[in-house]
Amino acid sequence: MLAFIHIHKTGGTTLQWILRSTLGPHYCEVTPLAIDPAFQQTPWLAPAKIADLEYTHALYPQLEGIGGHHIQPHMPLHVKYPGLTYFTFMRDPVKMRASMYQHGVNTLGEANCVFEEWRQEEQSQNRQTKMIAGTADVNKAIQIIQQQEIFVGLTERFNESLLLLKVIVANNLNIAYKRMNVAEGDTAAKRLLASEQGRAMLREGNEADHALYEFVQQEWYPRYQQAYGRTLAEDVARYQETLSQFSHRPVSLAFMSKPRLFKLLLLLDMEPYNGRNVTLSLLKKYLLYRSKMQLDRTLGSPAFAR
Repeated sequence: MLAFIHIHKTGGTTLQWILRSTLGPHYCEVTPLAIDPAFQQTPWLAPAKIADLEYTHALYPQLEGIGGHHIQPHMPLHVKYPGLTYFTFMRDPVKMRASMYQHGVNTLGEANCVFEEWRQEEQSQNRQTKMIAGTADVNKAIQIIQQQEIFVGLTERFNESLLLLKVIVANNLNIAYKRMNVAEGDTAAKRLLASEQGRAMLREGNEADHALYEFVQQEWYPRYQQAYGRTLAEDVARYQETLSQFSHRPVSLAFMSKPRLFKLLLLLDMEPYNGRNVTLSLLKKYLLYRSKMQLDRTLGSPAFAR
């Protein structure tokens, strides 16, 4: 079973649509049945437990893939489900953190999301390391990646990473996608990245992520490039040529911050995704999985007492 660790602001939304397009109703973005007290203020960071996956599997008996921000390999999901094949994408920590801050600005407004205060928050620091290890321990994160043989692609080499993922990990993936051209204009993230002082502040308090990214970029990712063979550059160029036939979709930054509108746009123009699979995946997610979870929570089902 494929298990996508969706680290925030690394291009993971495209991966979700690729998984929906490929696996259809056999793919689910897992949601925790309950949020532990430690994550009450940051529920989007709460890791899924074995009970959450068991609940999901009961509703998806032919489950072939799971994903989402709650899938984190420091949890023992693979003990109950030894066939899990984890993969994720990581991004330059400076750019990734700037994008995280921009998301906060888009959500709360810049007046209510002051950078100096935001960067001191625990949730803004070492996000990539914590999603792997559950803590800002880079050595633990590297150990988990190595022991569980987690495929880690690079956002900065997105198309190459997708091709490597398909060939080395999941040959059935349909990796055709359409890029979104986001008209950003002048943003808080751009202003931070434009100055050395801003970049230095983004690096500060994020040291574990920098060390982890350096390991992946210099030691882990090159293994996939070598395993693929000499034709990698040529095949990536051919893949990118295939993608170019699908016209880019211009959208505003404000639009991208509205997930339901984003999904509606894709549903109106699904090419090159498999429209039937995407539709079935989303219908099952909202009409069965989310609805059943809400009903069970309201009725006090035993699953929510675990």
